Formats: sequence, C-alpha cells, structure tokens
Amino acid sequence: MKKRIFTFLYFIFFAFPAVAMEAVDAEKFARSLADDIITNVVQPKLTLQKKQEIFRKIFMKVINVKTNARFTLGRYAKTADPDQLKAYTDALADNIIYTWTDRFNGYAGGSLTKDAIIIKSSRRSENGDFYVTSEINLPDTENDIEMIWRISEKKGTLKLADLIVEGVSMLMSYRNEYTAILQQNGGNIAALTEMLKKKNEALKNPAKK
Repeated sequence: MKKRIFTFLYFIFFAFPAVAMEAVDAEKFARSLADDIITNVVQPKLTLQKKQEIFRKIFMKVINVKTNARFTLGRYAKTADPDQLKAYTDALADNIIYTWTDRFNGYAGGSLTKDAIIIKSSRRSENGDFYVTSEINLPDTENDIEMIWRISEKKGTLKLADLIVEGVSMLMSYRNEYTAILQQNGGNIAALTEMLKKKNEALKNPAKK
C-alpha cells in the first residue's frame, strides 16, 4: 500500500512537466515590469536614494544577476575565484541599478508614462528565450525608441535576460567594455571591480547641480 501511495505521489508531482510559458506570458511579464518601474520609480516625487532602493528590489527579483555577471566577464569568468566573482557581481548589480535609476529620474515629472510604452509583438527563439518588441513614445523625442526585452524561462519562471535598445544589447555592451579592460590589465578582475565601485560611488551620490 505504501509503495502504491509513493508511486501515485511521484506521478502527480514529478511525472508531469511544468506548463510551458507562451509568448503572451512574456508580454505580460514585460508589461508588468515596465508599469512597476514607471509607477514606483519614475513618477513618484522621491529622493534619488529612495528611488535607488525601490528599483533595487524590483531589479533583483526579475534578473539572474549571477548568470549576467559571468556573461559580462566572458572567458575571464572561468579563472575567477568565488570571492572575486561575488565582489564583481555585487559591483555590477550596483552599477546597473544606479545608472538606470539616474536615467529614470530624468523622466520624473510626467514625460514617461505607462501609455508611452507600447508592446508591439513577441516571439520565442530556437534557444527558448522570448523576444518582446516594444516602442517607447516620448513627447520630447522625434522618433519612437525601439526596445526589445529578452526574457528567459527556467522551470516555469520568467527572468529578464537582456534589454536591446535600438539594436544595442545592454548585456553585450557591458561584456565588450569589461573584457576589453580585463584584456588590457592581464585579466585582473579585482581591479575591474574597484573601478566599478568608484563609478558607483559617484552615481549613488551625484554632485548637486
């Protein structure tokens, strides 16, 4: 009897694969993330530091920061020890958070609203990632800005893998910049991390204009 019960439970919980996500789920993910950022980071009249805190919570939930950090290091990730990798990962996350919060802060006051971001289409690539194409319509720009959200799925969970703005991959830009620096400095990841930390201090507490 116990064996039959065990077999039944195993069949229920493990035999059936997780329901595969569809392109519409990726669109909803992108839409929800965009609305969350605009509602809670862009629009509110808060201090820059408070916006950084809010965006950090949003950002860390929707990305796989360890995977992204390793990608931006390229081949140098293979030689990094765990402590070096963690320090670099933390510094990279801070850099993205402070950089983008500063940009969002520039739209405070109403120029970037939920209606300004329009989801146009979506598709699933051969490797399983979703590509959600959207347009950003800003009143102070002549042309719409195309932004593609690359969204990955793992075990039924969606994560933001990359943003491609006007054909330029954010993640690839980081990789090109940082691997070039590492190549010039003998693969010194600690030095790259210190450089990022200095940048982060300036971004976190910018000089008052």
